[in-house]
Formats: sequence, C-alpha cells, structure tokens
Amino acid sequence: MSGAAEVERFQVDLAGVVDLLSHHLYSGPQVYLRELLQNGVDAITARRGLDADAPATIRIVTSVAADGRPAIEVTDSGVGLTAADAQQFLSTIGNSSKRGFSVGERRGSYLGQFGIGLMAAFMVADQIEVTSRSARADEAISWVGYTDGTFTLTALPVEDRPVGTTVRLVARHGFEHWLTEQAAVELATEYGSLLPVDVAVGVAVEGAGNLWRRISEPELPWQVSYPNTAAREAALVAYCERVFRFTPMAHIDVSVPIAGLTGVVFIVPEPTGVTSAENRVYIKRMLLGARVPGVLPEWAFFMRAVLDSDLLSPTASREQLHPDEVLAATRDALGEQVKAWTMRTLSAPSALADRLLQTHHLAIRALARSDDDLLDLAASVLPYETSEGVLTLAEVAERGEVLYTVTTQAYRRVSAVARAEGITVVNAGYVYDSEILERLGTRRGWRVRELKSDDLVKVLHLLSAEREVAASSAVVRARGLLAGADCDVIARRFEPSAVPAMVLRDSEGEHRRRLSRERQAAPDLWGGLLDSLSTTGAGRSRTLVLNDAAPMVQQLLTNGGSFDDDLFAASVGSLYLSAVMMAGDGLTSSEAAQLNDALHTLLTRAVRTDEGD
Repeated sequence: MSGAAEVERFQVDLAGVVDLLSHHLYSGPQVYLRELLQNGVDAITARRGLDADAPATIRIVTSVAADGRPAIEVTDSGVGLTAADAQQFLSTIGNSSKRGFSVGERRGSYLGQFGIGLMAAFMVADQIEVTSRSARADEAISWVGYTDGTFTLTALPVEDRPVGTTVRLVARHGFEHWLTEQAAVELATEYGSLLPVDVAVGVAVEGAGNLWRRISEPELPWQVSYPNTAAREAALVAYCERVFRFTPMAHIDVSVPIAGLTGVVFIVPEPTGVTSAENRVYIKRMLLGARVPGVLPEWAFFMRAVLDSDLLSPTASREQLHPDEVLAATRDALGEQVKAWTMRTLSAPSALADRLLQTHHLAIRALARSDDDLLDLAASVLPYETSEGVLTLAEVAERGEVLYTVTTQAYRRVSAVARAEGITVVNAGYVYDSEILERLGTRRGWRVRELKSDDLVKVLHLLSAEREVAASSAVVRARGLLAGADCDVIARRFEPSAVPAMVLRDSEGEHRRRLSRERQAAPDLWGGLLDSLSTTGAGRSRTLVLNDAAPMVQQLLTNGGSFDDDLFAASVGSLYLSAVMMAGDGLTSSEAAQLNDALHTLLTRAVRTDEGD
C-alpha cells in the first residue's frame, strides 16, 4: 500500500460513552438533574452578558408520558441555541460553549467546561429532546438525540416562543423513580438550593393544579444580613440543623480570597470518628458534593463545613476537587482560621471552652502533635489521668519531672503504688498522648520521660537485713518457678498493703519478650535474625514485686521454704497471674489454665486442712 494516508475520524459508540459516564465518571444517575441545572445557569449567565436585566429562572415540571412513563421538563431563561449552536455543542461530545475563555475566566463565570454534561441525561432516558429560542438570533430549533448516536435537528417557528431552552426527558425502563415529582424536588434541593438564579419545581396540589415550590435561596446563608448577632446565630443554627441534622456547638465564619471562597464551619456537638468527612462544597453555588474530603485539615474531623468557591477546580465528574496547589493553599488557610478559633476559645475559661474540651479533646490532641502553638496550650488545658487525680501536664510539671506510661495497662499496674509512694505518673495510653509527651520532652523547660521499672523499684522500701535473710529462700525458689515466664522476683514493702504483688515491666523488656515468643513459635523460619535483634545480656522482661506488707505474702515468705512443690507453685502462680490481671492484661489460654490449676490446688489443700481439723 502506497500513497498519502487517508485521514479518518474516530467512531463514537454513544451507548458505550453513556455506560462509561454512569459507571466510571458519575456516582449515579441522580446527577442528570445537576447537569441540566448547570447548563441552565450557564445559559442564563451568557444571556446576562448580553442583557443585564434578562430574567434568571429555571423551572422544573414533571408529568406522565403517553405510555405512562414519568417525564420531566427543565426550562431556563438563558441565551438559547441556534441551529449552528446545536450542531456544534449538542451534537459533538466533549465540545463546550465555554471553551473560548481563559481558565480563570471560565471558572469565575461558568459552571460547566467539559462538554459532556448533557450526556448524563442518557443515564435516565433513551432520548433527549431540546427546544430552544436564541437571544442572539431570530431563530428557534428542536434537537432530539438518541442513544444510538443519531440526532435530528429541526427549525421551529419563532412566534410566541420565549427566549430560553427546554430539555424534556422520558424515563427509560428501570429509571422511572428519578423523574418523579418527589425525586425532582429532592434533587433540585440537594444540588440547586444555593444557586444564584430563581429555581422552582412545579408541585401538584389537589384542586389547585401545579404550584411553584421555590428551591433556591437568593443569598448564601452565611452572607445574609440580620438585625443583630443573636438573629444571625439562630438562623445559622437552623441552617445547620436542616443541612447536617444536628444543633452545632458553635460556628466559625471562614474565607479564602485566593480561592474566591467563603463559608461557615460548624462544631459537631458530640464526639465523632477520626475518619469522618462530611463537608459540603459548592462551586459557583452549585453543589459539588456533600462529603468532599481534603478541604479541611485531617485533625478538624469534629467540624463540618459548608463552602462556596469560584476558583477551586472540580474534576470532570464535578463531584470531587482537583488536588492542585489552589486546593492545598485553601486547606492550609482554612486550617489556620479554625485553629485560631480553637485557640481563642480554649485560652479563656468559659462554658464553651469546657464543652469543647470535654467533647473534642481527641481532635485537640491530634492538632497538638504537630503544632507548637497548640501544644503549649494543650499542656495547660487538656485533662490527663494521673496517679494524683486529673491534672494538666503543666500542673504535673510544676511538681517536677513528668513521668508517663505509654499504655493504660502499664498505668493501671503502677498507679496505686505510685500514689501511695508519692510519685505522680501520667497515663499516656490513649490516642496521641504519648506523642504529645514525647514532643514536650524536646521543648526547653520540660523534663519528660517514660516511667521505667527501676523508677518504682527504687522508691519501694527495702526489707530489713534480718527479714531479707528470712525471705531469701522463698524468693529464690519463686524465681526458679517464674523463669519460664521470663519474670524476675523481688520482695519489697509498699502501700497499699491490700496489693499483695505487682508486675513491673517497661517497653524495652516487652520488646525482648515479644522477640522471645516469636523465636519460640517459629525458630526455623526466623533463624538467627531475632537473636541479632535481642539485647545481649539483658535481664528478664518482667519483675514480680512481692509486697511484704501484705499478710498473705508475709506468710509465703516466712513459711514458703517449707511448702511442698505443688503448694508453693500454686501460691506463687496465683500471685503472679493475679498481678497480671490487676494490671489490666488478659491471660493467655495457657495462663488461664495455670491459674485454674493453682486455685484448684489451694482449694484442695484448704479442704484437707479443714477435714484434718
């Protein structure tokens, strides 16, 4: 084959395009009405460019077709179409009447820009009927497009036909619901309630025919003028209740001029999940999405925003925001504004500050992990569980070094003894707490570190020399029994005496313990790798501290040397496993079985003793 190559055009399978739109671009068929509203607003914007006093209305009417299927008509008072316009913009997928503008102008003036919006109607209808009269020329047309990729274009008489466009759809099989009156009201309200044009739906009223139900609001709710602050506050509360279905704790007015953005942020009144994101974003007052991520910083999960922007970029589906530099700058700016409100609120005592701390302390902790300003404030206002009661970290620091445990179990293990011995220990076992304390430890003027086993052992009272000798036999014997559990045994006196024993351990010891268990479970799999990670010559990972102030321990340490093996093992085992449970740790199945065996032995001996008496 030789000669010049022939130029041919791509063949477009419209049914395939519709399938692509419905299954991969748009979230569902409901977006068809959003696209029709978008086209109507853009047409009105274009007509207002010719005549500033031109009407700005969109009317939606539902009906029933001759074959009984639901139908819908959307009529706008926009610029209308000529035959040439219909040929160019309705019949060419991907072409848009807004393409002749620069990016900034297109974003600021028009909602649509991809030239595929009208195709969304094919998701709910087998054909699209468009009738239009142009404001630019004395011309009216009828255009009908079909899912097989064909269309008809017919000239219509101009007389008595108002300028504007009507799109009529008849429901395709299986999509009847989307064209009913109820669906029209719900979808128009969802997508178009903030549009800057007069949007109304014809609602059938028995005995009165169709009455127009106004959908759109003339002004953005947060920009409406009110006679006083209380009236504005009440109106915004009502708006939040209507949109988010909760009564807000407070609200924050926000704006980002570089994105042409204004809005309001509401504080959720109840604790909420870290991953929740229910921020409503509008582009040129058309709803982009009710759950748009990425507009507020991650730590602001206790806030719900309603935002309107002229310049943020939507994706082709117009349901998410394009992750560009403008969005990043907008998120940073919004983050600074809501952080500033949070700091102002918490800096002075008030009922709102107390409620904010009580309800959303987790979010405040999340921000304090990375923000130095809020870290200092959080240290002064956030309540922490300590062995001396609920205190702030600043109050703990006034007493000296700040000691903390990284798990709640570790705190439970030592809190009672620490309290009795005058040591203040902070429970940093909840989300973000240990990270906050680690960051505080790097700041000037703070002495912060994790509590180690040795810290507590050092303040416990040593036994007298005479008592140490008397108890040594039982202690040595107990060490031998617990060697298999990688647990050392020592004897001390401490308060409260109602605690017969406690288990001490630290993160380094627990790390060695986990490595040991892995090595035992799969020695061939891991080979020498775990051996190389373990600390050579390190002591045992746990220490059982027997309290010689407790009567039962006194008896064990005094007479334990004469106990037979079964009785002594049962006594030590029950003390050890009880201490593990008192620390908040669950028992493994084998440990539970050991505790049952120990208790059975002790009970059997007690019965024998009673029978002997």
